[in-house]
Amino acid sequence: MRIGLVIYGDLDQVSGGYLYDRKLVGHLRDRGDDVIVFSQPQRPYPLQLLENANLPFWRRLRAADLDVVLQDELNHAALAVGNHWLRRHIDAPIVAIVHHLRAREERSAVSAAAARLLERGHLRTTDGRIYNSPSTKKAVEGLAGPRPHVVARPSGRRFGAAVAPDAVSRRATAEGALRIVFVGTLIPRKRLHLLLEGLRRVPDAEWTLDVVGDPSAHDAYTATVRQKLRRLDEPSRVTLHGQVSDDALKALLDEAHVLAVPSAHEGYGIVYVEAMGRGLPVLASPSGGVQDVVTDGETGYFVETATDIADAVRAWASDREHLAEMGRAAVAEYRATPTWPETCRRIASFLDNIVQRSSQQRPHAS
Repeated sequence: MRIGLVIYGDLDQVSGGYLYDRKLVGHLRDRGDDVIVFSQPQRPYPLQLLENANLPFWRRLRAADLDVVLQDELNHAALAVGNHWLRRHIDAPIVAIVHHLRAREERSAVSAAAARLLERGHLRTTDGRIYNSPSTKKAVEGLAGPRPHVVARPSGRRFGAAVAPDAVSRRATAEGALRIVFVGTLIPRKRLHLLLEGLRRVPDAEWTLDVVGDPSAHDAYTATVRQKLRRLDEPSRVTLHGQVSDDALKALLDEAHVLAVPSAHEGYGIVYVEAMGRGLPVLASPSGGVQDVVTDGETGYFVETATDIADAVRAWASDREHLAEMGRAAVAEYRATPTWPETCRRIASFLDNIVQRSSQQRPHAS
C-alpha cells in the first residue's frame, strides 16, 4: 500500500505518541508498504488553524496517489477544515491515530471549548480511527460518534526483558530512602508541581526524586518548577536530569523504587508500562488510559491531590514489604502487555481491511 502520515515536525521527537507513530511506520515499511510522511509546522495552538489554508500542502496530499491517509490527531486544528476539501479530491480513506484528546486536558473553559469544537470537527471527517486504549475510544466516541476502529495498546517493552521478581524484592527492602523517579516533558499537564507539593509534606529523609524530561518545552512552567524546588527544605533531594538516553533512563528506573507521574490526563501512558517492567509501582492520576494500565492499590496508587501523594509516599516508605509486593504485581501486569510487533500487526490488519472496504463503500462524515 501507499500510505501517507500527517504529523507535526518529524518522527524523531521524544514522546509516547511519536514513539507509537515511529514504531508503526517502521513496521509498515518493513512489510513492504510505501509510507510518506507529510509534516506540518508546529505552532501555537490558535495559529495551527492557518494550515487549513495551506493549499500547497493539501495539493501534495492529493497528488501523492495514496491508498490511505493516516493523521495524528494531535494535528486536529490544522486538519479540521482542510479535510473537507481533501475528502472531495481523493478516494483514499482518512484514518486518525488518537493518542489522547486535547479537550480532556486541564484547560480554561474557553480553551477546552475550542478544543472540543476543533477535535469534533476533525474526527468527524475521518473514515476510521486507531485508538491506543479503551478509555481513549470511549472519550472520542462520546465527543464525535463512532467510526470503524481498532484499539491497539502501545508496548512498553523498550528496555528488554522484565526485571526478576526476586530482584524487585531485594531492591524494595534494602535500607535507604524511597527513590522516586518522574519521567515526562516539563509541561503543566504532567503536574510535576503537584508531585513536589506532595513531597513537601513528607520528611526529606524518607525520599529522593530524579526528574527526567525536557525542561525547554515550556519555559514559564519550568520556572515554576524551579521555584517550588527552592521551597523544599532540602532541594538537593531532587535531581533534574533533563533529557537522557534510553540506557541512562533504564539505569534510573532500575535504581528507583517508584515511578511518580501524576499527569492531569494521559491517553495511555507508555512510561507507566515501561516502569512496571522494571518492577516499579506507579503513582498516577485516574484520568484517561492510565486506568487501563494501572490497578489502584495493586500495581500503584491513583492520586488527585498533594495530600494523596504524600499518603502514598509515606505508605511505600514505611512498609517495604508492601512496596515489594506491588512491584512484583507491576512486573506480572507488564508481562501481559503486547509487544510492538503485536501492536503494529493489529493496526496493519485494520488498515488493510479499511482500504479494501473503502473501494466498495466509504462512510460519510456527519
